Amino acid sequence: MSFNDLLHQNYNQLSETDFAISKFIMENKNEIGDLGVTTFAKKSLSSKSSVIRFSQKLGFTGYSEMKNYLKWEVSNDQSSEKHSSFFSQTLQDVEETLKYIREVDWTEIYQVIENCARIFVISTGVTQQNQAAELQRMFLLIGKPVQVIPGSADSVEFKRIVEQLAENDVIFLLSLSGENRNLEGIMNILKIKQALIVSITNFKSNWLSGQATYNLYASSSRSPIPNDWWLQSASSFFTLVEAFAFGYIDYQRGRLKNRH
Repeated sequence: MSFNDLLHQNYNQLSETDFAISKFIMENKNEIGDLGVTTFAKKSLSSKSSVIRFSQKLGFTGYSEMKNYLKWEVSNDQSSEKHSSFFSQTLQDVEETLKYIREVDWTEIYQVIENCARIFVISTGVTQQNQAAELQRMFLLIGKPVQVIPGSADSVEFKRIVEQLAENDVIFLLSLSGENRNLEGIMNILKIKQALIVSITNFKSNWLSGQATYNLYASSSRSPIPNDWWLQSASSFFTLVEAFAFGYIDYQRGRLKNRH
């Protein structure tokens, strides 16, 4: 897990002083490995005790462990910059997703979709909203209307739809990491309603896929270049959505053929 990930994971615990310390670290990451805690506190305009508390909030035993972690990450990042290419990583994500698509059997999910009353899609994040729109478009062309609803248990749309949910309704939940705990409230409600849930997440083992009835996966990676941490591939998810929808068409044709 990167230092950025640790900050995001523990965001709600951080104070204004902690944010100032984290900003100093991000702007001076290469120097931290050579600074003692007193010097670090002085340079970051904080106190020694604040620095130690900050490191402990992130899960370290103290400043020394955090400093060594940052030193290792800088060394690892420099190695990644020399040997890694985000272009190559994106191609690898697509290849891994295609390998999964070739090997997986979605027949059971297709049977559920064929017999379901309604299909809903819930997404988290801008990219997932685009994927949800594509899934909606593909199934509309097939003749299976899909309704996209907000990814919030507090939204009026979600509450209204939950009131009408039946056991043979299917819910697609899209989450890049599968670790978005904002979905926990949604999942709890859907489980009470005994709705069939299909998760669409990254390949890694994640919370959402463990809660869903069925799982669809695509491979997605962040840029290996530390300064480009905000870049993450998403094309494999669109490939997955198209393959899944076209696979459903093949499934239907196969069923018709077997009847004749």
